[in-house]
Amino acid sequence: MSEITVQLDHIFKSYDGTVRALNGLSLTVFSNEILGLIGPNGAGKTTSIKILVGLLQADAGKVTVLGQDIELDPVSYKAQIGYMPEAPSLPDYLTASEFLGYVARIRNVPKDQIKDKVNKFMKDLDLGSKTNELISTLSKGMRAKLAFAAATIHDPKLIILDEPLIGIDPAGQHLLKERLTAIAQRGGSVLVSTHQLDTAERLCTKVAIIHHGKNVATGDLAALRQQAHAGAGQSLEEIFLKLTEEAGQPEPEVPRRRGFFSRRR
Repeated sequence: MSEITVQLDHIFKSYDGTVRALNGLSLTVFSNEILGLIGPNGAGKTTSIKILVGLLQADAGKVTVLGQDIELDPVSYKAQIGYMPEAPSLPDYLTASEFLGYVARIRNVPKDQIKDKVNKFMKDLDLGSKTNELISTLSKGMRAKLAFAAATIHDPKLIILDEPLIGIDPAGQHLLKERLTAIAQRGGSVLVSTHQLDTAERLCTKVAIIHHGKNVATGDLAALRQQAHAGAGQSLEEIFLKLTEEAGQPEPEVPRRRGFFSRRR
């Protein structure tokens, strides 16, 4: 039975006290699930992820990760999550294997398993020929795959990825998709923020559509079609455009009844 691994409850976040990035966002991620976070630019996707991993603090609301209130305990839950940012910053002066070995040690992978784990990740992600190459010599796609390995080498229960497939060739994308699917099937949770709607449609078991800092729809493709009153043949892109357009429309004004107790304006 699936369990809740992430719960965002009415999260608000403003920058400089004026620009509101999140406007009461609520979101739930379950185990055995790959949840895709999609939305227009500036919808609040990256802000949500940064709050989850502790890089930002919410102005209001409650965030629970793996059963822990991250405001009350902002450290211990991080041992059980993996995070891959949109633009990973890797140490160019280390080789690929040195970097993965370093990450494995600080992530408390047992010492007798580190070498084998590093070698397996390098082989599985088609980086075997680059094991002893400096990270500075790797292509953008190779660096992205190395960042993915670093995010998952400690077998986290929750993996959070921000645009993980950018710059990776089709074969590399297929490898990452297979790994993410396997993680979810083993009982883990994956939260993926992406602009690539075709990828979200093929990879994710559910999708959450974020618009103006709110969750306007969550569900699998069938549920989203029903909410959008869309036909069975409509793609996620068509559903996404329809729901975000509807979410951007002002709510109709409800006429006020005037009566004895109504206020004069």
